[in-house]
Amino acid sequence: KPDLLIADEPTTALDVIVQAEVLDLLKDLKRKMNLSLILITHDMGVVAQMVDRVAIMYAGRIMEVSDVRNIFKNPKNPYTMGLIESLPKIEGDQDKLISIMGDVPDLINPPSGCRFHPRCPYAKPICKKVEPVIKKYNEGHEVACHRMDDL
Repeated sequence: KPDLLIADEPTTALDVIVQAEVLDLLKDLKRKMNLSLILITHDMGVVAQMVDRVAIMYAGRIMEVSDVRNIFKNPKNPYTMGLIESLPKIEGDQDKLISIMGDVPDLINPPSGCRFHPRCPYAKPICKKVEPVIKKYNEGHEVACHRMDDL
């Protein structure tokens, strides 16, 4: 019996009905087999309903780690903030989606310093020079950002 199941983009390119069936299957497996699940996905809606803790990654680096509620309520990394801001809203202008400005970096030749700095609205000179290390923000919440205390 496995202790861990790794699901890499299990719902990508699936219609809503099949997506729900796959997520239900993963939940059942997790519960019945008492196993841990690592879910790799770009879909924050799936994250919200499936996981207890989340690690947000950008360009191969972990940017923020916390419980899922805290990530959605109190993000401290600008990339995490951008992801959450880009989610479709129930109220307001439903035709307008907000995206993160700029282009995804070249991973063969990534930017110096923080990999998100070219797209970050909060970037300071240090962000261009020094890659941030992940640090404890508070209990159970870790962030890799030079500006985390300012945000």
